[in-house]
Amino acid sequence: MFIINKLICTGKDLKEASIDFDPRTHVIIGPSNTGKSYIFQCIKYLLGSNTPPKRITQSKGYQDCFLEITLENGDVETLKRSLDGGHASLYKCAYGKIDSYLESPIELRVGIKGTKKIGTLGDYLLKVNNLEGIKVRRNLSGVTDDFKYSFLRHLTLIDEASIIKETSPIFSEQNGEATKEKSILRYLITGKDDSKVSSKPKSPVLNNRKGRLEVIELLISDYRSELEDYGVIEPNLLSLETGINDQLGKLNTSIIKNTKRLESLYIYADKFESTLDDNWKEWKENESRFLKVKGLISRSELLNEHYLNDIERLRAVQEASDLLSGLEFGNCPTCHHLLSENEHLDCDKEDIEVINLATTAEIKKIENLINELTYTVSNLVKEKKQLELRIEFCKEKHKKRQDELLSFKAENIKDCITELEILKTKYIEQNHVKKILDKINDLELKKSEYEYEIDPMDGNYTFECLTTSTTTKLCQTIKSILIDWGYSDIETVSFSEKTSDLILNGQDRNLSGKGYRALSFSAFIIGLMHVCFEDKLSHSGIVLLDSPLCTLRSRHIRSSNNSNNSNNSNDVIGDEIKERFYDSISRYKDHGQIIVLDNDGPISPDALEIGFTEFTEDIYNGRYGFYPIKEA
Repeated sequence: MFIINKLICTGKDLKEASIDFDPRTHVIIGPSNTGKSYIFQCIKYLLGSNTPPKRITQSKGYQDCFLEITLENGDVETLKRSLDGGHASLYKCAYGKIDSYLESPIELRVGIKGTKKIGTLGDYLLKVNNLEGIKVRRNLSGVTDDFKYSFLRHLTLIDEASIIKETSPIFSEQNGEATKEKSILRYLITGKDDSKVSSKPKSPVLNNRKGRLEVIELLISDYRSELEDYGVIEPNLLSLETGINDQLGKLNTSIIKNTKRLESLYIYADKFESTLDDNWKEWKENESRFLKVKGLISRSELLNEHYLNDIERLRAVQEASDLLSGLEFGNCPTCHHLLSENEHLDCDKEDIEVINLATTAEIKKIENLINELTYTVSNLVKEKKQLELRIEFCKEKHKKRQDELLSFKAENIKDCITELEILKTKYIEQNHVKKILDKINDLELKKSEYEYEIDPMDGNYTFECLTTSTTTKLCQTIKSILIDWGYSDIETVSFSEKTSDLILNGQDRNLSGKGYRALSFSAFIIGLMHVCFEDKLSHSGIVLLDSPLCTLRSRHIRSSNNSNNSNNSNDVIGDEIKERFYDSISRYKDHGQIIVLDNDGPISPDALEIGFTEFTEDIYNGRYGFYPIKEA
């Protein structure tokens, strides 16, 4: 909710045209063509109307209009629009501080949708009046509209033509809007909107949803059949899903536990493998050494045979030498001449002895080598036997560790792997069941959505309406107001569900004359605001009435019984009602702001607690009109 502080129109090198409003009640009076209706048009325009104020002679040269308002939380803000039309701007400050306002004004669109960055004037007004997110039903099928600030306009800003109309005050005269406008009033006086109302879909949509519903039901049936393959028959989906989630959690814990156990078993098996490798290595090293020793022994035996053969040859030489030394003929073994020849003079017996000594020494040397070889062979034979024992020991040790490893794997690792595979298989199965359940749940949800779309109100398409009972408090409030204003000895005020209008003293309101229709219309609009304030319901917080005391009234008409008056007595409001009207609205407190535009005001405005502005249409007396008189 908000109140209007000030209306200002500006133009380059022109004096401002402005008016300050009382926060409770403000009355502006004056003859025609002084700017009263222009003020109405400006306020309506600054509050979201697409129609700029009509250009009048006095407005020539004026370019912009401003509306300073005070919000419910006490913040003062100023709206600006060009008098030639277009979008609005919002200053988060009072009008007098705009020149020193450091920030750029906020752009507010009018007549077109907003964007993420740029809002609309209507949305701004909805926000400051706590009307965001409201929906109202627009027809008998249950179609709803988002609440717009313009929905309030015909219930808060009443022009001089509407105030005397014969139709109900709740109707704006727009074709096809009656149901919605009843919903708007019902929301304002009850606080209950139509957010929970849903409309029945049209035939093409209905057929489409029914077709999809059939497909979904077939899919659900197929998935339930698949669940039966896993032993799940006619499941309680909620409890089953809870049970499966618990089981999957336990299986996952067991899988993790067994995986860690298997890892530790493999680590332990690696120790066996390491020992096997050590035994194998030692076995092969000994076997390699054994083959070398065996080869050395074989080569030593051959070498020993060579040594023995050499000794035999040397001994043969010795024997031959001994025999030759005793012979008188034959060839000399040294010079190969006949022993009887003179050429044998260089060889003698001493040479043969030298040969014998040399062969003896060589035999001795070879015998020493044979002894050494024999010792070496003896050691090799011993080593060979030791290696045979070591090889056999390593083989047995290797086989034993191998058997132990195979037994360990069979008894532990294999069993652990088998158990782990069983757990994983169960997990996969249960997870698949969960996926089937998820699909069924998704399909059930979509099924519910389609069922809702097919019949959103579950067959009940009777909606809450505006009734006599709903409007009881509003009628009581209007009655009190009319009595306070001295309206024709009013006794009863009720609401007609047929005409959606008031029934005054058992008679339809539209049967009254223009003057009394205007007065009862005003009582309806002000009474509505009072009810909203008393019950802390949504309302703009302002009421602007143009000519509530009737456009036919004049300060020169003192009595509705004047014989010279050609107007019907029901068309003219007398002075007594006029004075009581102004006295009454001056006493309203904490019930919103009332702004009255009329030809005639109270006799003694200074005696009332109201804001009062009089346009005289006299350049020499008081204020001429809304716009200042331009100097010639």
